[in-house]
Amino acid sequence: MIVNMFHVQVPAERAAAFEGSWSQRAGMVDHMPGFQGMEVLRDGQQAGHYIVVTHWNTKEDFERWASSPEFIAGHARTGGPGGPKGGALEFFEVIPSNPSAHEG
Repeated sequence: MIVNMFHVQVPAERAAAFEGSWSQRAGMVDHMPGFQGMEVLRDGQQAGHYIVVTHWNTKEDFERWASSPEFIAGHARTGGPGGPKGGALEFFEVIPSNPSAHEG
């Protein structure tokens, strides 16, 4: 499994709307092959800083999503002047950490 992280900076006056938008998201990613789930993290130290975390079976599954018509449609409402600003994508491979997997 891989984890994708996308850092977003949101102006203070738009933070409430940004957070509320996640409960009304299009949900198109939920049905994409390889998608395992997502979280939106609010930074407790830096106002307006969020990290969108998605979990995928493979990086290729993420790349198929990111180049799909569903991705474009699902993100059509974001951005624009004064909207959220994103940074680079980060990918991490999940290392198994289940202690019971070593018992036997």
